[in-house]
Amino acid sequence: MIKKKNNKNQVRYYIKDSIAFKSLINRISKKNKSKKNFYVGGLRLKGLFKKGFKNNPLISIVMPNFKSKNLSKSIISVLRQNYPNVELIVIDGNSGNLNLKILKKFNNQIDYWISENDKGMWDAWNKGFKLSRGNFVGIVDSSNILYPDACKILSKYVNKYKDIDFVCGTVRKDGKIYTGFRPQDIYKQFNIIPSSIVGFYIKLKSLKKVGLLNIKYKIQADYDLLYRLIVKKKFKGISTKGNEIFGDLGVSEFSKKHSFFETLFNELNIRFNNGQNIFILIYILFGRSVKKFIKFI
Repeated sequence: MIKKKNNKNQVRYYIKDSIAFKSLINRISKKNKSKKNFYVGGLRLKGLFKKGFKNNPLISIVMPNFKSKNLSKSIISVLRQNYPNVELIVIDGNSGNLNLKILKKFNNQIDYWISENDKGMWDAWNKGFKLSRGNFVGIVDSSNILYPDACKILSKYVNKYKDIDFVCGTVRKDGKIYTGFRPQDIYKQFNIIPSSIVGFYIKLKSLKKVGLLNIKYKIQADYDLLYRLIVKKKFKGISTKGNEIFGDLGVSEFSKKHSFFETLFNELNIRFNNGQNIFILIYILFGRSVKKFIKFI
């Protein structure tokens, strides 16, 4: 066991894992031979890895990035967690020299980072999930800010409710509070995406059972993951208290605005592909279209 202190004098624990280190170096060597604009870094390249403990589960934070102006602040928000067992994995979509300099600046604090061309946001998420070693894993986009007690709050629920598969936390966006949705709400609630970034964490073992994000969906692949997790696999989840805010949602460089009906039809398509009854889908389409019309007039 190796103890290191961060800039806030907080203790972080690392282990030497020679098997994982050798496997990592082999993968990097293969990619170096086949790819251009491929860069990697972080503590894992020094043979330093993290693991979960009985009362201190390892929490993996995956940070997708593409030319974010907020990258440094997002990284710092993860590094300053008031919880000792967090690993940070940054997946950069070949953003260029400016973001690369930032990643190299934090090279001795980030557990692992990689910069290469990818197939978009969902591909970046999947890469991060595959690299995670934590008991639980969540997404903090490089436009988001994680509050200092976020992982501490998460660990409290994970330690108390041993059988849960995921946690839905409260988040803030543009000053408005979005409470973690109740898992049963996915059967009826439209566009629950605010809970899936910054405030949503899933047990890594459960993620492996339900499968990664389906990158064929241009939007709402995270909704598809939630739907499979809750409706198809019947995994258990819990929502945190409304005053336990995990962080701030920013505007991702990956994302763009989509119309109400584009989002609605995409959600209905996801539900249909996952086996929801066609009559329920027609009911949802009619009901939400009427609500939108009434609100418009």
